[in-house]
Amino acid sequence: MSKGVERAQDRRNLLERIAARIPGIQGYLDRELRREVDKMQRDWLAEQVDRARGALNGKVRDWSRAGNLSGLDLASTTEKAFDRFANRIRHADYGYTGFFDAVKIRERELDLLYEFDIALMATVDDLAARVVALPGTEEPALRDLLEAVTEADRRFDDRARIFEDVTQKGGR
Repeated sequence: MSKGVERAQDRRNLLERIAARIPGIQGYLDRELRREVDKMQRDWLAEQVDRARGALNGKVRDWSRAGNLSGLDLASTTEKAFDRFANRIRHADYGYTGFFDAVKIRERELDLLYEFDIALMATVDDLAARVVALPGTEEPALRDLLEAVTEADRRFDDRARIFEDVTQKGGR
């Protein structure tokens, strides 16, 4: 995530670079930049989950056309789990707090969020690979995929807990 922030900082326009040299403005600009990078990363991750869901839907179409209808109900449940997971990623809290917010997310908490998000990338890649590797409508493979999506969704709750901990501690 910090590489994304550094790249975004390098792309600042002239006015932003001048403003960044004014005391007090630098921190505000950096926090705003982190917010934008966090949003872009989550949108990208949600898009990857949506692509995996789309690949699953493509397989379902192929299975239906071939008359292989045995696992379609389970595949539909899995597709809905993918959709829920993508939307949770897309609409998650920012790894950022505003300049005037009463509770601040500090560097330690941001680092925890960024570590979580990096691990989430690997999870999303794994889910996409599982969809590609599906052999057909065999229930064990579909059930394993559904369990993997459900577990990824469950683990996503840990991201929200980071925010809850900060709120309960008052940003200290």
